[in-house]
Formats: sequence, C-alpha cells, structure tokens
Amino acid sequence: MKAAIIQMRVKAGKCEENMAMIRERVADAKKQGCDLIVFPQNAVSGYLLGDRWLDEKWCAYVDHFNEEIIALAKEIAIVWGNVKYRHGHLFNCAFFAFDKETHMRVKRNERGGYGDDGRYFEENAIHDLIEYRDHLFSLQFHHDYMLADWAINIDCDAYCFDETKWVPKGNTLYVNPIGMQNCGKHVCIYQGGSGVYQNKQWKRGVDDGIEGMCIVELDETITVKERKQQDLFAALCNGIRYFDEELLGGKLPWIIGLSGGLDSSVSAALLTKALGKERVYGYHLATCYNSKETIDHAEKLARTLGIHYAKGNIELLRDATSAVMKQYGYDETKWPSLVKENIQARLRGHLLSTFASVHGGVVANNGNKVELALGYCTLYGDAIGALSLLGDLSKVTLFQLSKQINSDYQKEVIPSALLPRIEENKLLWEVMPSAELANQQRDPMKWFYHDYLIDHRHDFSIIELMERYASGEIKDHALYRWIVYYGLDDPKAFIEDLDWFCTTMRRNAFKQLQVPPLLVVSKHAFSAPFAQGTFDEARYEEWKQLILARAKKAA
Repeated sequence: MKAAIIQMRVKAGKCEENMAMIRERVADAKKQGCDLIVFPQNAVSGYLLGDRWLDEKWCAYVDHFNEEIIALAKEIAIVWGNVKYRHGHLFNCAFFAFDKETHMRVKRNERGGYGDDGRYFEENAIHDLIEYRDHLFSLQFHHDYMLADWAINIDCDAYCFDETKWVPKGNTLYVNPIGMQNCGKHVCIYQGGSGVYQNKQWKRGVDDGIEGMCIVELDETITVKERKQQDLFAALCNGIRYFDEELLGGKLPWIIGLSGGLDSSVSAALLTKALGKERVYGYHLATCYNSKETIDHAEKLARTLGIHYAKGNIELLRDATSAVMKQYGYDETKWPSLVKENIQARLRGHLLSTFASVHGGVVANNGNKVELALGYCTLYGDAIGALSLLGDLSKVTLFQLSKQINSDYQKEVIPSALLPRIEENKLLWEVMPSAELANQQRDPMKWFYHDYLIDHRHDFSIIELMERYASGEIKDHALYRWIVYYGLDDPKAFIEDLDWFCTTMRRNAFKQLQVPPLLVVSKHAFSAPFAQGTFDEARYEEWKQLILARAKKAA
C-alpha cells in the first residue's frame, strides 16, 4: 500500500490558497499511484485564528471545503484536518474519505497553549477505527495514541527549541505543517517534522522547514533516511520570512537600530539571512555615552552583512528636548537620571519610526526575553517595532545563537568581544552588556542566574526557589554555581536581589502588554496572557523573613 505524506505550508485564514495546494498534491499522488494521502491538522484554514472561530459565517465557509475534498477522494483515500460546523456547534476534526465513505474524529480540546481550544470548539467522543485496503487505521491528534496497524497523526505543533520533540508510539504516519500562525502577540513557527515512525524511530519523511511530499510503501520494510532538522537560527529566519510575506506583503524595507551590542547584531544577522541585505537598513544613533568599541562593532557588522548603514549623533535632538521642556518650567539639572536616559531611548524610537516612514518600511524590535520580563525597555523608544525577533530568547540563549549564526555565515558576524567567556568559574567580558544611556552604565541583570529564573518560571517558581534556598537543597541544583558567583549565597544579598527582581518585574508588567508581537520559540513565551498584580506578597514575605531569620541565627 502506497501512502503520501504532505508537509504543506498552511497559511492561516487563506482557505483558497491552502485548497489549491491540497488539490495539486492530490493530483500528484494519484499520478504516482498512491492509495492514501495525508494532510495536517486544520489544513484548509489554519489553526490559530483566535476569535475568528466565533464568526458563524466564517466557520460555515471553512466547513464547505470538506465536501470538495470528499469529492476528490476517488481512487485515493484522503485524510485531512478541518472544522465541522453544524447549527451553532463547531468541532475541530480529522477526516478520512474514500469513494464517498467518510470517517471523522473530533479533537479533544487542549488545555493551555496558544490555541485556547475550549473557547471555540466543542468535544465529542466520535472515534472509530477504519478498515482500508486490508489495514486498520486510527485517526489521531498530537499526543494521542490508539492501537491499530497504522496510526494517522495529524498535528499543528509549533517549533520549540527548548523542548524534546514528542515521538509517536507504534507505526505512525505523522503530518505537521510548516509556516507561521499567530494569535495576536504570539507568532508561532511551524517546522514540520512529518514522516513515518516505526518503533519510536523516524524512518523517512520530509526535511524540516520545507514543503514536500514523501511516498512510502507501508507493506514493505521502510529504510531509514537521514532527517535534516532545523536549528534555532533557521527556525527564526523562517518565522521572519513567513511573517514578512503573509502580513506585510514581502517587499517592505526593515529598519533596525544598530547599537553595536549583542541583541541588535543578532537581529540584523537574522533579518539579512531571512530577507536579503537589500531590504535591511541599519542606523547607529549615537550620543556621548556610546563607546568607540560599540560604534566600531555596529559599522563592522553592517559592512560584513552588506546592509544599508548610516550613522549620526542625536545630541541635537536631546538638547532640543531639554530646551522645550524648559519652556514648560522643567529644569534639566533637577531631573532623575532615568528621565534623561528614557529621553534618549524615545528619541531613537522616534527617529527609527521616521526612517521607516521615509522608506515605507517597518521597524524591527531588538529586545530580548530578560529585558521584556523585567521591563528593561522604554515604551515608545526601544520597545517599538512590527515584530520582536528576540523576545522569546534569554541573553544566554543569544550567546548560543550567536555561535550558530557565525557558523552559518562561516565568518565572525557577531563579534566575539560581545560574548562572555567562562574561565575558572569566572564570567569574563570584553564588552559588557549596556544600554549606553549614561556614563559607565552596565545592565543590572545577573546573566545566567536571572536568565534561568525567567526561562524556568513555570516549573521553578520564585517561592520554590526560596524553599530550596531555605532548606539548602539549592546547593544540589545547577543554578547554585551562579548564586555563588554573584555572592547570593549570602542570604541578605540573595533577598536584596530577589526583592529587586520581583519588584521590577511586577512594576513593569504593563509594558509586556504594549510591546510588539514576538516570535515564539519556547514553551512559555513571556508575553503569554497573565493577570497583572497577582503576585502572592504574603507568601513571599513569609519565606523572606524565614531565610533572613535562619541566616541571623546561624551567624
């Protein structure tokens, strides 16, 4: 029995385009004598459509394509994912059709994640095994499993660089799309991974990140073919390209502020790889606080990438702002330092937005996950942009990504001076991370330590950290080396830092609601829906006093 697995780029909301691909692939499979062809979950409409699923006319429109696919199922069986809509009831389904005979499996609603299934779809226990060409098939979604000769698992599983990929049990035809889908703030990347699994081993399929069809003989021993998997760099570039093509038309210039630091350097390399050097415009917006090293890094980076580049000094604008403020009775000499720093950041945002308007383009946001979590950004300044390229990546992840970038380009695109070296339990920098908005300014984060707290906040909460610290169990955790490195094995220093960390995060939570959409590449993106002001201060205070009391007693 010959089966065709289709890894297709599903474009959210573009039913006619997706159907054109389905028709084309069915025709190809018929020509090659296939008995079965399998498409991914929600292949007709896309999955992450938010409240569009509440539009009854839209749901009926999406549903009507099922009849067309059933009509195509002559001489070949077709499996696909789409919705079933009847009389106000909406189900997310897998369908099997052959010669007007159809079977249907209703997807169970997933809890959490970005789809919010329970808001839109109903559940039903409809599920039967299918006999076809002397084989027994089951229809499945995602992590389902039901014993059969062959499981047909249709999925819509987003790329996640920090999670071990699920491996199906038994004999499975697994189909996952490529492309980009979003639910507002979250721009999810799909890399595929479609293929045939036997004995928990990927045997053959379509390489990650590309559209394609894989044909296999189910009745024969399937030989193993090497699978080309995407790394984080490739996934991010694909996400940028999909976003650019589907939401912006694929032709606009992208404007980026090049500070000469790590974040903007990585963003520029991603944009150049994804879109080509002709569409990337870099600007260095200096003040007296910018070091020669970072100015040189920005210029060298632009030259290495071959992108458009211009540099200038924004102190005239800063001074003009002070002069205008003086007209309103505000004396610059009495301002807190933070006011002066934010003025510079907002002026940079103003200029980048103006450059984008002149070119008819959009601005890229350079902020990383730690900055987003702590609100270490200025609204209407460095928090602007059409898309946050790095908003789901901690600084530590950016260190690793930089090495992938340099390897891909086969030259030093990201300066090694921006990356730390760990030698004899010491963190050594040539150029330390800095916003360069004041003299000798350094970022206040404790890299590796704060990164870990933010990256693992769902499975390693602040309260759990305090519990382990108080009991001494933290000494057996990998995080402890950084606790010692930063002197946080002193309980007073530990609490002072934790107070700053938690207070800063709570006080700036409102910024997370206003930053651009971000490319999601981890299990828990930081701009996921949350309720502001829900921190359990009483429990935190209880553990805080316990840690300090034990430390005082031990002294």
